[in-house]
Amino acid sequence: MKYINDISEKYCKFLLEIVFAEQKYYTVFGADISDNDIDKLLVNADGSLLLFSTPVELLSLIKKNNSFFDNEALQEWAREINGINESYAVISFDVLSKDITDLNDLELFKSIYHTLGIVEDYSKQINDERLLALCEQGILVQFVDDLADYFTWSENKVFTISVDIDILSLHLKGIYERLKERVKTYHL
Repeated sequence: MKYINDISEKYCKFLLEIVFAEQKYYTVFGADISDNDIDKLLVNADGSLLLFSTPVELLSLIKKNNSFFDNEALQEWAREINGINESYAVISFDVLSKDITDLNDLELFKSIYHTLGIVEDYSKQINDERLLALCEQGILVQFVDDLADYFTWSENKVFTISVDIDILSLHLKGIYERLKERVKTYHL
């Protein structure tokens, strides 16, 4: 039996379930072995992030196309993962558009942390200056540092946020609005 984690680790490619506009979509994220192991997402020639309504649609496009990042490994990953519909991870772009009302909602903050990591990788991949500028705002950098301190380094201490939540929410919503301009969704 094939396991998604084993296949994903073998090829450094990961099936992501993306929650966007209250819908589930799928894409692939991974290291581009042919380009210094830089983390990348599936994008088209214009740099739009490609999201598919099912893993089958995503894998079908990958198998038919040879213009994506780390194409040889990506093609092998797509062939081997075929038939597996469980995602490696779930990322919610929608969390960026929500007001932060409960400062004790650690799951929300963990979701924002993981989402911002993916968004930052994407903005660097396509060199989107507007999205990069949004991600590099001082308030977001400090917020991500706060989250990293808690989730990565010291889960046993008290979680604190050192930034203004209302201003932070405005910045997160700005990133979400920019993502809406950069995402291309596919439905059967």
